[in-house]
Amino acid sequence: MEIRIEQDTNNKLLGRREVHFTATYGDKTPSKAEVKESICKKLNMDPEATEVVKIKQLYGNKSSSIVVYGYETKELMQKMAPKVKEKKAKAGGKEAPKKAEEPKAAPKEEEAKKAEAPK
Repeated sequence: MEIRIEQDTNNKLLGRREVHFTATYGDKTPSKAEVKESICKKLNMDPEATEVVKIKQLYGNKSSSIVVYGYETKELMQKMAPKVKEKKAKAGGKEAPKKAEEPKAAPKEEEAKKAEAPK
């Protein structure tokens, strides 16, 4: 995998290094783990305090536009980086019971209307 750095900035407010680069590769789009390993070796960053934010496949090419955040410490990364998987799990868990309750409420209303109609 060949890496070409497009933009490398230090965000002092958030305590991280933001790296935008283009990666050219052979067969398939690299995984986040492969990207993380390659960029950490090349830029001498700590793998535990590095997050691959986005891998965007460039249409018709064997290359991707990639964004990586390298935090100063692992603790800072845990504090600043959003927990996307946890948010999705919580949202999925809360929505499922609501959907199950709604159909139960509808038959009760229909029964009540039927009971009132014959009188």
